[in-house]
Amino acid sequence: MRITIDAGGGEVDGWVAALRHESRGEDIRLFESGKMAAILGAPGLDFALRGTDVFHASSATPSAPRRAKLTATIEDLSCWLMPELKNAAQAKAAQNFAERILQRAHGLIAVSESVRQHAIRLLGIEPQKITTIYPGVAPEYFDARPAWRDRPYVLCAASAGEPRQNRDTLLAAWDRLPQELRTQYDLISTAEVPSAGVAEFMAGATLFVYPSLYDGFALPVAQAMAAHVAVVTSDTSSMPEVGRDAAVIVDPHDSGQLAAGIARLLESESERAKLARYGRARAEKYRWEKCAAESLAFFHRVVGK
Repeated sequence: MRITIDAGGGEVDGWVAALRHESRGEDIRLFESGKMAAILGAPGLDFALRGTDVFHASSATPSAPRRAKLTATIEDLSCWLMPELKNAAQAKAAQNFAERILQRAHGLIAVSESVRQHAIRLLGIEPQKITTIYPGVAPEYFDARPAWRDRPYVLCAASAGEPRQNRDTLLAAWDRLPQELRTQYDLISTAEVPSAGVAEFMAGATLFVYPSLYDGFALPVAQAMAAHVAVVTSDTSSMPEVGRDAAVIVDPHDSGQLAAGIARLLESESERAKLARYGRARAEKYRWEKCAAESLAFFHRVVGK
């Protein structure tokens, strides 16, 4: 079976490498949509994909192929759930992708059950067409050695340029912590850390805080758990699904509740250790090898229909 994946719409290297590693004879190929694919349309796409059994489209795919079975991944439905955070071009692109690819697909991967349920409700896609398969966490998080720093710190992923990450509420919550905790711990954002060192900084944190308002898949939460770090996160979208009983779950709109969750873990080394242990065990669900094996089974089911 030949599976061709459109790499034009996002980062797929980790997934493709895992698919090839887990392959039992499947031919995994890459294709990148571009201007020529858009100009030639479906006939040109069919020619480029000749011999392909399954074509996994991306948001950059200009049209659905007419011969190969069509699949795609649903990663994010924020354009429907939080339209106020999107501009007109982003909203139009999301709607076009839904109509051009998602509605025509023979099978779809959802990156979380949260996304799957939203796709059924908001896009009207038949439930049996969508399979939930969690993405993988990069291996360096599982093996990360804690970064050394002369002061303990709480790590967060909350940049000013991404409203969904809820930075203002996090800062308000931090200001509500007891003075002794704010004096003892620094608050550091992953945006301040060089990308090559994020895994080590994650592993060295006393606590990871992620009060996001929406994530298709709460990757930072999974990364923190893989790095053996206790987590405080939101009770919305995929965050409680990813964290489950391995995280403190709070209302991201309530700075008081968020502050209480942070203080609870900073003041209890034993509870942090317990959650870190639970989280590390749960993070095994987010290995690329597991994602790839489930993805290959999904592609076989689609071809067999």
